[in-house]
Amino acid sequence: MEMVYITGKVSLRRKIIEMLEDSKIRDYQILDHAVVKNKIGPPRFDTEIWPGYNIAFLIQVSEEEKVGQLLDRLKRFNVDEAYNETELLTVCTWSLNNYFYGQDYQGH
Repeated sequence: MEMVYITGKVSLRRKIIEMLEDSKIRDYQILDHAVVKNKIGPPRFDTEIWPGYNIAFLIQVSEEEKVGQLLDRLKRFNVDEAYNETELLTVCTWSLNNYFYGQDYQGH
């Protein structure tokens, strides 16, 4: 199982959700107000000096092929669809050793 982390400009919320739905991803959380400082572009601290903020997604994916499809789609967005560098998505993944929801926990 993999955790996928995506963050981008808040105006991309609907587009990111569409990409998740197109990839048949069902399990995710949205962190609606993330202040960020990236390598590219000005900080987004949601202040008068540094306006704007990001949205962040945490996505749990158990099917390896879905992870690959989603990453390919996100890369295509950055290469072909992002209007400029301020719309580029930051994406990373890591392995999940434990994941349970509700009564799924079996004490492992």
